[in-house]
Amino acid sequence: MSKYILVGVDGTPEAHVALRWAVDAAEQRGLAVRVVRAYLNDLDRWPAIGMAGYVPPPLPLDQFQDELDEAVRLVRDRLGEERASGVLADLDPAHALLGETGNAELVVVGTRSPNKMSAAFLGSVATAVAAKAPCPVVVVRGEHRAGPVVVGSDGSPDSEDAIAFAFEEAARAGELLRVVYCRRPEAEYAVLVDSTKELLKNWLAESLAPYQEKYPAVTVRATVVEGRPSASLIQLSEIASLVVVGSRGRGGVKGLLLGSVSQSLLHHAASPVAIIRRR
Repeated sequence: MSKYILVGVDGTPEAHVALRWAVDAAEQRGLAVRVVRAYLNDLDRWPAIGMAGYVPPPLPLDQFQDELDEAVRLVRDRLGEERASGVLADLDPAHALLGETGNAELVVVGTRSPNKMSAAFLGSVATAVAAKAPCPVVVVRGEHRAGPVVVGSDGSPDSEDAIAFAFEEAARAGELLRVVYCRRPEAEYAVLVDSTKELLKNWLAESLAPYQEKYPAVTVRATVVEGRPSASLIQLSEIASLVVVGSRGRGGVKGLLLGSVSQSLLHHAASPVAIIRRR
């Protein structure tokens, strides 16, 4: 099967926005789109769950199929028959998406409105997929807009992958690239003096030089800021078309958890967020 962009739908307006983002991205890249509509059929698991005497109502499988067919039809109308496919999966959304990532270049998911239910949704789908997918994951937040591509850098291998992805996105979209190095002092008195800031600026410029040679058409604005990286990137997301970060996963099992910056952006950014894990 050819390479594709993988996107999850669930009949919500947010999922429809994510689907359109995925189709636009596939059109730019010359890729196909594979749509996943997941559901959990509790009847298949009965009586292993629930209370005695209670039988879960049957799921509207025809409705789920109609939602999938409509999404695939939208892809087919934009990209053609051969670049549109879909799957209806009796799984939770995260596992359904992860099970289809074998040929995915990119995974795209939407978010719900920023309310109490949003955190539960992100915990079960977007965060899990972003933490475990073998390819970049874009979580679509906010309205589609033109604007700079913003990428956070801290000198780690994770941020190097994020910078490479961000340069490619900025080149493809013809947008300004803003590279932000966020330095958080380890102590209250460790202020960023002018000489240190100048050294960091020089280092940042040198580290970006190979990418600028590869993408000469991309205009780059690199800045060094002091404070929490998540706060700086969330503020820039107000004007960005995309914010790109590395995953920096931590935890008992290496690579299964997202870092605090990624988590904050998934919950609070005003633009789509691309999470780039080390391959």
